[in-house]
Amino acid sequence: MTLTSIPDGYRPFVTEGTFTGKIGPLYFKRDGDNYSYGFLADDSHANYHGVIHGGMLMSFLDEALGQIVWRLVGKKRCATISLNCDFVAASKPGDWIELKADLSRKGQAVVFIRGELLVDDTRIMTADGIWKIIGA
Repeated sequence: MTLTSIPDGYRPFVTEGTFTGKIGPLYFKRDGDNYSYGFLADDSHANYHGVIHGGMLMSFLDEALGQIVWRLVGKKRCATISLNCDFVAASKPGDWIELKADLSRKGQAVVFIRGELLVDDTRIMTADGIWKIIGA
């Protein structure tokens, strides 16, 4: 989906750390207890070949999945243990890239989550992640 503006209902996602600002802007939308995350890809996210850089996609997944896990565990500190990503298709500047996530399993000390990045309904990347709940 080539866009010139952010889809309705999305607001800027801001964190206290500085890294998110370097890869953003990122956006979120709240629907009850559910959160959606996305970003409007632009030229600053692209590689030399004009497609969105894989590092950008992985950074977005790590940040957004981490936010989902953080909320799932009652806003306790968490850290990524593992994030395995598979590139499925390319995306380009102007694409609205959105995360779809599903909790796989939540234990006492770790959370397993699966995510996929979509442009329209086309999957461009999948990921399986494990997060450690700090202090658990």
